[in-house]
Amino acid sequence: MSYVVVFTGEIRKHFERRRAIAALGSEFGFSFSQIKALMASSRSQLKKSSDRADVCRFMHKLWNSGWHSQLFIDVELLHCTRVSSESGEPELPVVLGKLHTTDPDISISAPRSWHSCDNLNPSAVIQAGNIEANRYLIVLAQDRSELPAELTLADYGEAQMKQCLGKVAGGELLYGPELIERAWQTGILYEMRANIGRDSVQYLVAFFQSTQSFYTLFLWTDLQGFTQSKTEFIQVVATFQSQG
Repeated sequence: MSYVVVFTGEIRKHFERRRAIAALGSEFGFSFSQIKALMASSRSQLKKSSDRADVCRFMHKLWNSGWHSQLFIDVELLHCTRVSSESGEPELPVVLGKLHTTDPDISISAPRSWHSCDNLNPSAVIQAGNIEANRYLIVLAQDRSELPAELTLADYGEAQMKQCLGKVAGGELLYGPELIERAWQTGILYEMRANIGRDSVQYLVAFFQSTQSFYTLFLWTDLQGFTQSKTEFIQVVATFQSQG
């Protein structure tokens, strides 16, 4: 997964056009010909990085210079400053903070509106959620020494999904497997649904591995709210890191 900042050529409302164009040279070091090319294009990729904080700082700099921009993760749009500002939402991408974990070899971040929980799954090394938005996360770890040495991440993910779907009422595989490729780590992504009591729930499920463990991430919300929640879920999954 990579974060991409796209320059849209749109100037913030009430921001002086001449000042915004000048900032492309003074603040970003673009030459006259580069600025001319940017202005002629409605969609130019300005920055690509696996570091979310880095691209968010870049977007903040564009914003202060008078420009709108968009943030993508691979090809999926995560944030558009113009749309957000016009709808009264925060103009810039939300700040993420690291969640509490009982496994020192992993880390994951979520929006500041998420908080640690202790009642989602007693076996989880991370439990968190946004109760008001009905969005939740657990991370489960399995020691690889307990499994066949030749077991691949793809095999593990497939077996776990079959087991999960067989245990829940109304279990249905909706999507996957999708390979998640990063410079430092590879993962696999699925989507599934299930009936929990009277509620229909949809899950985003991700699998990662280290030399010591396989990790399963379950992120879920009610079926009706999944489409709106998915962008945030993808952002959370993208922050997962394991050591070794």
